[in-house]
Amino acid sequence: MKNYALLAIAAVGMLAACSKNEATPQPQPEPVDPADQVAVQFGLGAPAALTKATGTVGDLAGDSNVWNRQTLYVFGFDREITDFTNAASTNPLDEGRAFIWHVPAEAPDGQNSGSIEVLNQDPDADGQPNPAEEAEPFYYQGNTVYDFYGYHIDDAYYDGNATSADPVPVVEANRIYVPFKIDGGQDLMLAKADPAADILGTEVVNWQNAYSAYAARRGVQPDLVFQHQLARFTFEIKPGSASANDIQVVSLALKSKTTGNLVVVSSGDVQREIADVEATEDWLYLRQRGVDGNLVALDPVGTETFNETPDAEQTSKAIGESILAIPGEESYSIQLALASKDEDQLTEIPVQEYLLEATKLTGAGDGATTFEKGKSYKVTMIIYGLEEVQITATLEAWQDGGETVIDPDEPKFPEE
Repeated sequence: MKNYALLAIAAVGMLAACSKNEATPQPQPEPVDPADQVAVQFGLGAPAALTKATGTVGDLAGDSNVWNRQTLYVFGFDREITDFTNAASTNPLDEGRAFIWHVPAEAPDGQNSGSIEVLNQDPDADGQPNPAEEAEPFYYQGNTVYDFYGYHIDDAYYDGNATSADPVPVVEANRIYVPFKIDGGQDLMLAKADPAADILGTEVVNWQNAYSAYAARRGVQPDLVFQHQLARFTFEIKPGSASANDIQVVSLALKSKTTGNLVVVSSGDVQREIADVEATEDWLYLRQRGVDGNLVALDPVGTETFNETPDAEQTSKAIGESILAIPGEESYSIQLALASKDEDQLTEIPVQEYLLEATKLTGAGDGATTFEKGKSYKVTMIIYGLEEVQITATLEAWQDGGETVIDPDEPKFPEE
């Protein structure tokens, strides 16, 4: 049977997490006048390399790594709360009730970072939410110290039957999570404001005093830096011979687990991460941006014209947007569907399947054994046409990962 394409994979990296300052404990400030209210003002850090719903949020770096009015959700809790059983309660007398419960906010438009508006729309005396135009900021209470959390889930919220654009958090004693099911086009992200980072350059010395009215009066407010929780795969095609000029990529898919829980708030040893992932896998298809910015099916696409100059470097072409998959796997299967183009007619070529293996990535550092969250892997497919196809892969990132080559001509078993 003829081979139809060869993939090359290289991998690049993870986003750095904020470090905590080690500070000598300082006395807590004296209680402040309750009438002297200070509003909570949220800053939004650069999307740890982000895309508009649906799709990847931001990019690797620079001008492309910007927010695009994604919907974010914010929580706030008294730092002393460790049992979240009553977190969603509307009764202000309930112990453990959230200070800010699942309030939506809009990310900036075309900016790397900025402020977001988180408004209090608690029900009025009639039990109805206040209109947005009447909503006010949240105000720090006395000398209470808070923690703030955020997440982005796009439209991947999964209620067990279907996905929805309106997520409903699930509350347990030691965690709050949002169930999800991905289709390859949603970017799942988590954030927690880092008080040790946010006190730098201010009068506040002890990070334990942030976030509070005392710290806010001294210029300390929460900055939510969102981190990607999925592994990202982008794709390029490159001609390997003149016969590739007549070949079109019809579709490309990557097989991944799809369903789990996004843990947004936790206490004790529970980690804020993707958890409870179901073993069932499905094919996630590469799509492209439509004219409205949303993802649509991939149009058939060919390589750049083969340069027949001896030893000439061939030009790569990026295809589609990206595929976002649940990380932690040693390998992923890729399906590539090609067709031969004759004028306006496309003749399908049998679908080929290849295996992307983390241990074969170069540039990923020593001992890379799995594909990791927050890393972007660039997969380059070298198309040779009907007589031959080769596959190379390059991993790029969100952070550097490595690269590998898959050669269909290698024997299944080693030759003696």
